[in-house]
Amino acid sequence: MCKSQIGLHKGYFFCHNRDMKPLQTAKPYTVSMTGFGRGEVSTSEMQVITEIRTVNHRFLDLVLRLPQGFVGQEEWIRKQVRESVRRGRVELSIYIKEEGESGKKVVLDEELLQSYLSISRKLCDEGIVMGSLTIQDVWSRQELWKMEEMKRDWDEYGEWIRESIQLALNTLQEMRMLEGQALERDLLALLTSFDEIVEKIADMAPQATQHYRERLQNRLLEFEARMGDLEERLLTEVAIFAERTDITEEITRLVSHSQQFRSSFERDEPIGRKLDFLIQEMNREMNTIGSKSNHAEIALWVVDCKSILEKMKEQVQNLE
Repeated sequence: MCKSQIGLHKGYFFCHNRDMKPLQTAKPYTVSMTGFGRGEVSTSEMQVITEIRTVNHRFLDLVLRLPQGFVGQEEWIRKQVRESVRRGRVELSIYIKEEGESGKKVVLDEELLQSYLSISRKLCDEGIVMGSLTIQDVWSRQELWKMEEMKRDWDEYGEWIRESIQLALNTLQEMRMLEGQALERDLLALLTSFDEIVEKIADMAPQATQHYRERLQNRLLEFEARMGDLEERLLTEVAIFAERTDITEEITRLVSHSQQFRSSFERDEPIGRKLDFLIQEMNREMNTIGSKSNHAEIALWVVDCKSILEKMKEQVQNLE
């Protein structure tokens, strides 16, 4: 990884120099939906901080928390996030801290105060009470005072906010990429183990038919069946068994699904939902093999494969 800035463009990982010129590209990389990014821009007058958190979600769900006065820029900010994040729940928060100021001010609710004064004058005029409201009375009434954030202008703060958002997105994508690479390695290792067991099942399938033939022959001999009838009956029963327990199609589909699973990591698009679908299909084929097979060893391998698929499913839930 280069020591200069990190960026994302159309699903590819780029390293940039200080002039923001691409240095090199790699293959499309696998991205996790879980990550955190923080961008901080500080000047002598203010500090702008952007924090982005992402977690698993079926679609892109973006939640923004912006300082007062920047709601009009919400669509622009959403567009920047969508260029980097394509699936997951995203929470983006922007904080502005100004030197020497809290960023908030106390505001008097003048309308409510006028209502108080009007009632006070009326009570005095009618002789019900004596005296009038004083400044101490006004200060003591908490409902008359409100705390508001200072309104800020995008033209004044926009440049710093844009920079902090980009920094946060860069660090977020780096974290999501690193976690995605770890998930990819784990998934491919699990898939390799899965493929090895499927290969064993494919090799054992013909032997299962022969094993059934031998068992059936021994059982028929126990009933002292005549040899001529035995051969004919054996052929019929074994043929029926071979047809009912044929798992050639299931094995072929499993191999195809496995190949699609591997090739998905080379595609420039979110792959989490596709991989989840492929795992469901592979699990379905395994269930069919388990129901068709009448062989103890194959049954054990089916259980092992289903256990691997369950682990893969858990991992896939984290991929974009």
